[in-house]
Amino acid sequence: MIKTHEKWLMDSLDKKEKFFIEANWKPDDPKTNEGKVLKFTFGDKIAYISRNDLNQILFSIGTPEIQRKLIPQTIIKKKWYETVLGITAQKDIKKGEKINCKVRIDLPSTEEEIIGEIKNLSRRGIKRFSDGTPLIAK
Repeated sequence: MIKTHEKWLMDSLDKKEKFFIEANWKPDDPKTNEGKVLKFTFGDKIAYISRNDLNQILFSIGTPEIQRKLIPQTIIKKKWYETVLGITAQKDIKKGEKINCKVRIDLPSTEEEIIGEIKNLSRRGIKRFSDGTPLIAK
């Protein structure tokens, strides 16, 4: 998740219009930080959309494959060790009789949360304005 101020310059499909999308433009405001609200700037007009609304729209218009990628998944990798222990009895069973016990020892599991097949987001292609504000262009 992006936690700093980010600003993307976007082109319309016909490449005639440009607009900006901003996230975390007020880092001190808990209502807008952590990407909760996105700010769209079209020239001198500004529109705000919540992250939840945007996610619902993208999920609704997505193909089944895209929808699968948008659903958070948790992968838990479990490991265990199985062995057979041989025990020689001393009482209550015929002396000298062996008892074999199957034992399974669970090792600590690792958990990894992913969205679809995206594990790492690359920071390639990021340009910055002269004031240091990041700009991710198409």
